Amino acid sequence: MGGVALGEGAVTVITSQAGDLAHGIVDLVTSDVPGWYGIKTDWAISPSYSGWVIVRAKQLNGGGPIAALGEATAGPVVIPPGPTRNTFAGWREQPSGTYVKGPGCYGFQVDGSSFSEEIVVDAVLPTGQLHP
Repeated sequence: MGGVALGEGAVTVITSQAGDLAHGIVDLVTSDVPGWYGIKTDWAISPSYSGWVIVRAKQLNGGGPIAALGEATAGPVVIPPGPTRNTFAGWREQPSGTYVKGPGCYGFQVDGSSFSEEIVVDAVLPTGQLHP
């Protein structure tokens, strides 16, 4: 797992995309599905928390659709308790992707049995890229 961690709680999102990641700004990338952009979102869960995690997403500055999360299915990312296939040094990881129609401010609500956190990213088009 490599990249920059966004969020400060028991669960963070790791992204390796370009952008001003220190300020929560991520450059959108084109996806395999025409008209959709992707945000690489790998969920990292601290060794101090072993319970379930549910991640929901929505566009905060509009009603744009979020087509897929997790295993390319519409809806939330659900991470069961216990180790994942990608557990390393106690950190659990759930590779994922978030697919959106265009730039905007997107929020992730991350819930566990003992916490609820929010992570916000501003997804932008890279300089010189036009919105379809």
